Amino acid sequence: MYKLKNTYIDNLIDKQVSKSELAFILYIARFQDDYGTVHSVYYKDVCDMISISIQKFYDILNSLSKKGLIFYEKDNPADFRVHLNGNNFEKQNFDKGYINVVEKDFFSESFASIKVGSQLLYLYSQRFIEGKHMLLQKFYDDFCKLFHVKKKTLQLYVQELKEKKYLFISKKRNKAYHYEMTMKRSLCLDKKDYPGREKEWYTENIKKLIIHNFKHYIDPTDEKDKKALRHLAAMAETKRALETRDFPKKLIRAVRESFMIQKAEHKKVLQLNAALVNKCFTGYLALI
Repeated sequence: MYKLKNTYIDNLIDKQVSKSELAFILYIARFQDDYGTVHSVYYKDVCDMISISIQKFYDILNSLSKKGLIFYEKDNPADFRVHLNGNNFEKQNFDKGYINVVEKDFFSESFASIKVGSQLLYLYSQRFIEGKHMLLQKFYDDFCKLFHVKKKTLQLYVQELKEKKYLFISKKRNKAYHYEMTMKRSLCLDKKDYPGREKEWYTENIKKLIIHNFKHYIDPTDEKDKKALRHLAAMAETKRALETRDFPKKLIRAVRESFMIQKAEHKKVLQLNAALVNKCFTGYLALI
């Protein structure tokens, strides 16, 4: 469910997130489930993607948590489970609007180069599907309050977005000699090659969850391991998984149990055995 609710974007603006904090959210939001949870947030993946240090990764986790934008847990040794507070799509309620984060090229050099306020204004403007028409003074009154900035700063955001063609704005005087403005969103960041199935990003995150936490036993380049990973990730799309609360956490427990069984059987080489994991998972559910 690679969506961010408009209300979540409103919270990002209200909490005045930094540029690195926004990049963090836009990256991990690709991998969330219907409940707004990203089950594997691995520091190396994030650091490489948004070009930050390891210390900065932990600083961002703590800062976003204090701002109430995320809740995170350390369930496994290798990675974190991060929940986007207020971004739950469990009931498939899209009435208040959302933005599709994989549909946009948020990691282009051009977008990364503009101010975080400009980035947030771009995100906010995406809800204006038919454009937004208002008095110029009302725009500055409302948006300065919304973004917690002075008029001059907001003007810089608008100018930056206009120069990059991320936002189209026209101004004119009406019959009462008041200036009006029309703001239209731009499609220049739209991508044509984003995946059609939302579960693809989620299942990819399930693969990473397994790889990161059992890296001593799994070789992601090995064909047998790749096949087993595909099979286990596909379990996330089954009816059984959808009906199982916190499925990824239980799946990791089943994977761990499968390796323990192989150790008990004195196997010389421990392998990711999808059939054995499935058996452990089924047996575990029977006990609940």
